[in-house]
Amino acid sequence: MKSSLFQWTAAAAVAGMFLLAGTGTAFAQTTEPTQQEVNAFRTAVDTTFHVWCDTSVNPDLERFMRLWDDNAVKMASGKPTVYGRAAVRKFRQAVLNSMIFDRFEINAEEYQLAGRFGWARGTYLIAVHPKAGGGRATNVGTFLTVFKHEPDGTWKVYRDTMMDAPK
Repeated sequence: MKSSLFQWTAAAAVAGMFLLAGTGTAFAQTTEPTQQEVNAFRTAVDTTFHVWCDTSVNPDLERFMRLWDDNAVKMASGKPTVYGRAAVRKFRQAVLNSMIFDRFEINAEEYQLAGRFGWARGTYLIAVHPKAGGGRATNVGTFLTVFKHEPDGTWKVYRDTMMDAPK
């Protein structure tokens, strides 16, 4: 029941993101993606998440920003929504200025592809400590990330949302 509810919630969130982005036509795709397209998408997503984790523990803002679409939207638990690549950069820089990532793990559990868009959902674990000193904090939660297939053939983060796990 819980898994089914999450799947419906995730599907509704993705549909809403597509419609809000004016891309509802992505669902009009009449052919299923080929296995080769699905595999290429999954590889691109896994690579993106690997870079995301690596550029957190080994800070590299420029490499991290290459993952994002110009019109990206970032929604993080308890934070204002961030609109556009420049705002994502500012958000990320503020985090890197104040925190040290001791551990960052992303576990994609589902991949879906629909034309020029695809998404992945799963869980994350983030362990940080403040640069100014203090105790380590660990955050575990779930995410849903929408990717956009760019004209150059790459997949970029188009929409990203994360939610802390219940305590």
